[in-house]
Amino acid sequence: MESSGWSVAGELRSVSLVLVTHNSEAHIEASLRAVTSDRDGPDEILVIDNGSSDGTVAIVEGFGVKCVQLDSNQGFPYGCNLGASMTSGDVVAFLNPDTEPSPGWLPPLVAALDRPGIGAAMPVLDLTYAPGHYFTSGSALTYLGFAWSTDSGDPIPDRLEEVEVPFPSGAAFAIKRRIFEELKGFRDEYFLYLEDVDLGWRLRLMGLKSVQVPAARVAHDYEFERHARKMYYLERNRLRMVLANYERKTLLLLAPALLAAEVGVVAAAIRHHWLRDKVASWRSFWKLRALTAAEAQQSQSIRRVTDGEILATMDAAFVGINQMSLHPVMKWLNRLIAGYLRVVRLLVR
Repeated sequence: MESSGWSVAGELRSVSLVLVTHNSEAHIEASLRAVTSDRDGPDEILVIDNGSSDGTVAIVEGFGVKCVQLDSNQGFPYGCNLGASMTSGDVVAFLNPDTEPSPGWLPPLVAALDRPGIGAAMPVLDLTYAPGHYFTSGSALTYLGFAWSTDSGDPIPDRLEEVEVPFPSGAAFAIKRRIFEELKGFRDEYFLYLEDVDLGWRLRLMGLKSVQVPAARVAHDYEFERHARKMYYLERNRLRMVLANYERKTLLLLAPALLAAEVGVVAAAIRHHWLRDKVASWRSFWKLRALTAAEAQQSQSIRRVTDGEILATMDAAFVGINQMSLHPVMKWLNRLIAGYLRVVRLLVR
């Protein structure tokens, strides 16, 4: 791999790539082979290993890639933040260890970041086990904090245009270092899941967009139920994200819808046998209330747009989820939640 940055709009930029691993021996070899063989690849690569107990570190070292080994699993966002702090590129790119980027995936992302108003750029993501089929066509985010991969498994059209997305997928994206640092990176304590959604939300608060760039392609070996406590982290972090990123007056208006959503989530948790995780998410959320308050202060400190502008870009109902079946209760809750958003949009400016 030989790269010394690219000339983009008259600027020479260097790019640092950060991968965070944890017992990733099944995937990291293919990922690093794709990255290191790309002649338009990053200027530096850093792997942060979150206390792997398998052969991950040996595989990384076999590629001659710098690896920082942590004693225990500190979580994905912590690893990303540490990696960013230990690299020097003007642009920081992140990849999951279970991704395989196509040759030339980075330059189009860097070029997109050079345009005014672009905060983050992600590639088109397909599935390693179903090439040419979406991992996500752009993802969805509702005003109540629910997020999911859209059109997962559907064929990718031959012709694609660049589109704005509500957040850059943590599986693969690039961001200018100065913006990442102004955001103070990911929020460490999320540990796993929604840290990318929260980052994208805060980019919106800064008045910046996230885009999906069709000239860049990365395959992802995605498995919805890979982590046993996924629903616990999703629910805990969703509540933290919503409370941290809205203003208080907006939260007061949203309270009835948030409570209705909790009813729906509990129904889903009972149906799919993860009620214990839902209850645990409430307990953890309560313990982290002081931290959430501090995160809210940080969100307000970077705010350049109103919640009215944010809500205008948010989805409402749970349309397009195909990773799990929804409880029948959600059908009437969808109508209620969508109608409530229309009302709130009239009141929040």
